[in-house]
Amino acid sequence: MKNLKRIVRMCSGMLLVSLLVLSLACPAYAASPQAPIKIFLDGTTLQTDVDPVLKEGRSLVPFRAIGEALMAQVEWDESARKVTLTLGDKAVQLVIGDSTAYVNGNARTLDVPAMLVENRTMVPLRFISESLGASVQWSGELRRIDITTTTTAEAPVPAVQQPLSQVMVYISMDYLDDWGQLLPDMQQTAGQDDDTYSYYLKLLAQPGIASQPVGVVYDYVGMRVVDGPVEKDGITWWKLEGHGKSGWADERCFYELEGEWDPRVESAIAWAIENIGRTDYEYRCLGFVQDAYRHGGLTLTGKLADNAKNTATNFNAAANRDKIVPRGAAVFYDWEGTLGGTTQNWGHVGIALQTGNQEEIDIINALDTVSIDSGAFFAYYADMNYIGWAWIFNKD
Repeated sequence: MKNLKRIVRMCSGMLLVSLLVLSLACPAYAASPQAPIKIFLDGTTLQTDVDPVLKEGRSLVPFRAIGEALMAQVEWDESARKVTLTLGDKAVQLVIGDSTAYVNGNARTLDVPAMLVENRTMVPLRFISESLGASVQWSGELRRIDITTTTTAEAPVPAVQQPLSQVMVYISMDYLDDWGQLLPDMQQTAGQDDDTYSYYLKLLAQPGIASQPVGVVYDYVGMRVVDGPVEKDGITWWKLEGHGKSGWADERCFYELEGEWDPRVESAIAWAIENIGRTDYEYRCLGFVQDAYRHGGLTLTGKLADNAKNTATNFNAAANRDKIVPRGAAVFYDWEGTLGGTTQNWGHVGIALQTGNQEEIDIINALDTVSIDSGAFFAYYADMNYIGWAWIFNKD
């Protein structure tokens, strides 16, 4: 994922001889199972034979149960592994494992493709519901999905665009050329830092590409949505606010965040992102994570150890190894090396920038410099075994 963006950024400005990350160590400073997700349709509990699952921050649900609950005709083509839902004049088609879906024959890109779970076909709830004219709300605190339909006596009426509430700035690889440069039409609303190669989204005083810039928000930073949408210059604009900044921004660079908003966690991530490229945290990955949390106003707990490996043990991070990593959590890895004449497993730690499987999410961390790397980078290129994740601060 975004590790590719890091490589593109670096290669567009310089040729790196090699990644020296394996020579770096990271000393000092670094309830019960979750309840099943419940679905409510117009306020009434919807029973399904397979519980919904979260994948990369998106809710996946059994397609037949949801389709029939929305009064859609449901079809399954075994040979093509294709799902078709038809309701009135709307026809939605998805193929297992394919990120492209079709609504009335028009291609749509899915954040998460349909997949099989316990021999049941699971589909992205928000896409299916809204394609058939319903709206969806997710509460991470209650682990509850609410589907609301708007109907007339004859047929469903498509819901109006639901107001966004919280988003992460996300400069997609689709908006970059082969050299990691923003495509020309994206340069009107986004940019790239010449020193750190970090991408950012421009904040404007008013909707429209001719408006005065009033600030920037870097890639991966979470913001609250306080106004919009406004259509102008062929772009959908929303007003963002957070971390002392405010302005109108291009919707194409948004990734909607689901679940409870924690301003302290978001401020910690924002501080971490704004410090990409710093070299003074070399050998101090846990110190960097702690400083980020502290700058966000989070209170660290008393189980911290002298290095990332021992901190992972103290917080029993391994117990969460097979669980979805939440945005803002500390993600721990093994790393063995020699420091000050002592060879041992010092460990490594960073902060999760998305919710999802650890190999698929991106992590901000301090190796030779503060940077963003994917979990897959650590596992397959840096040869760091994944330990698990934990909250190392007081979440109350």
